[in-house]
Amino acid sequence: MKEELLIVIFLLLGPILDVLAFYNIPVNIIFRGIYLLGIIGLMIRSRKNIKMLLALLLFSIVYFLYQMLSLDYTLVSSISNILKFLYLPISILYFKDFEFKKYDKRKVISIILFTYVSIFILSYILGIGANAYLDTDGKSGFKGLFASINEFSAIVISILPIVVNYLDSKRNYILLGLILIGSIICSLLLGTKVLFGGIILSIIYLGYLKRKVLFSSTKRSIIVILMIIGITFCGGFLFTKTRTYQNMKIQQSFFNANNILSYEYLNRVIFNDRLTFVSDNINYFKDSSIDNKLLGIGFNNNSVKFAEVDICDILVRYGIIGFLLFIINLIIIPFKKLKSYEKVSFILLILISLTSGHVLIYPNVCIYLGLLFSKNMLE
Repeated sequence: MKEELLIVIFLLLGPILDVLAFYNIPVNIIFRGIYLLGIIGLMIRSRKNIKMLLALLLFSIVYFLYQMLSLDYTLVSSISNILKFLYLPISILYFKDFEFKKYDKRKVISIILFTYVSIFILSYILGIGANAYLDTDGKSGFKGLFASINEFSAIVISILPIVVNYLDSKRNYILLGLILIGSIICSLLLGTKVLFGGIILSIIYLGYLKRKVLFSSTKRSIIVILMIIGITFCGGFLFTKTRTYQNMKIQQSFFNANNILSYEYLNRVIFNDRLTFVSDNINYFKDSSIDNKLLGIGFNNNSVKFAEVDICDILVRYGIIGFLLFIINLIIIPFKKLKSYEKVSFILLILISLTSGHVLIYPNVCIYLGLLFSKNMLE
């Protein structure tokens, strides 16, 4: 029970740690590092998944020495890069054998989402925080008291389906409505495609949960279909007035990508030129030395920009050995044991990692991916 309480406290501190990171207060790294060391110690004591754990730790030692001796990185930078590598695999290995017995996991996650959304909206009302884009970009957006718009978006999207399921199961439709409205407000203020699209998918998931009620009779089905058509057309018009749409138009104009069915539009506007970065990274990696291929080019190599597509960044920055060790933990996870809402969250997280990144090697986001595999005895 003490172990479960500590895990819950750590999870609830997540939004606060992210705010401290915005102010460059190193408490975020310290707490997340203590968490990682703690669950490694618990896993060694229980001897569960010990072979995979030892393989990950052995690579981390080798990678640490590689950074210090070959890449000439600082101690802090080397530890930070190892932390990023270990966080998701260790979290998955730990949580797949963990049971929430005293606290309802879904309720804890609902409190976390409510905290994130509240902090964001309050920071806007109080006029504190920062813009999401540089003035020279021409784009508009507000990121509040969070350091990364991509990571904030990924967190909200990844846990929203869980919260939707929990509040629907409790028939707390008032709080559910407030959470959805609050998330939409965050999306409109932030001005990013990822968060906006993720919220739409979560609303569709809610419709799926309520499908038997919505389509319980022919008359009700017709009304629902007409409402969907009306909302789609009105929503499409209102979308053109949002920051998200305006930012897309700025991106389109900058790259002169006018044909929405072209690769140029897909790459420049939808993926923010990430497909170009992926190509640059892979070409650079192919021409690198054998030690770079095996152990990666490192995180401080500015010869190529980060692709911000996590799979590519893991391969290029951690090398073939690191990539294989990392990915195998995603392949062997018990996906079939996940409940429907957990599968939705998992799929959304993977899609985000492949489109805008900032998921698989970013501790404040990937913790929720690992958390999906824990058992919830109070559900």
